[in-house]
Amino acid sequence: MSSSKQNQHIGKLIVGAMSIDGTLGKDEREKLAKTLDKIGLPELIADVGAAIEEDDGTFNMFEEGKELYESLGADADTTSPIIFRIICDVVASDRFVSSQEASYLSALARRLKISGEDSKRIFQSVMAERRGRLEVSGSGIDELLHPQLKNFLSFEGADQLVGELSEDSLEERLHNAREQMTDGCEICADDVERALTVLGLFRGATLDEAKTVWLDTIETLNLPKMARLGETFVTAGINRITQINEAYKTVLHFFEHLDSTKKAGTEAARLEKAIERDKAPNSRNAIAADLEREIDSLGPNAIENTLASEESF
Repeated sequence: MSSSKQNQHIGKLIVGAMSIDGTLGKDEREKLAKTLDKIGLPELIADVGAAIEEDDGTFNMFEEGKELYESLGADADTTSPIIFRIICDVVASDRFVSSQEASYLSALARRLKISGEDSKRIFQSVMAERRGRLEVSGSGIDELLHPQLKNFLSFEGADQLVGELSEDSLEERLHNAREQMTDGCEICADDVERALTVLGLFRGATLDEAKTVWLDTIETLNLPKMARLGETFVTAGINRITQINEAYKTVLHFFEHLDSTKKAGTEAARLEKAIERDKAPNSRNAIAADLEREIDSLGPNAIENTLASEESF
């Protein structure tokens, strides 16, 4: 079986995971494609699209998982955990894993012959990287009914991950700030350097200088006036303006990305400090605790005895 066929199986398993607790709507499909691109697997987007189109309601995760595992041959033991992680990453991309999605992942791990401890470790790692939340942890699952699922969701700190975060929570706002910082800029340094060369500028140039060159070029290359010189000159003028437009747009987008990243970094730092302040012990609470310990050390009748001695005066 070719790797292309294996990708088809993976595509179907991804679609099965994403649609298990509802339909895979347009917005979810777009997020799914963006996630695959972000984790470096854009080649799977087409396979996911084909799986969505071919879905006729007869999808069987157990059969797909079995066929995929068998197709891996001698590489199955090393490759199946990688595939499982990819699907975990996609499921956790919205940072909330439902009980149905967790059940699916737990069953898939068994079908791919990944041990309970390995699948739990992979899932925990993905949840930590995604700062994801759970609908339910292992402590909330009946072991008699779902022993594998209980083990899958019984990792350290799982109980603290239960429940979706409010959009106004500090943790959620910090996540959004970090997402903005890490949201990749499609323009690389080489693109900017080439654009500056087209504009006749050096690396130390400012955005205002780039804008000045752009405006001056458009004003100088007056196409209606150049039309009198003939088609050759007009075509050359159009090409030159197109080059300058593209170069300026590249520089502009790069500066905008740097500016938004700087703002996101400032916001992230501020939120991190706020979270640390919330975690720090409150001084008034500390004083109250000290007083309580001091009173306890005097014994249960200490306050009554003190009041009685004051009344005798």
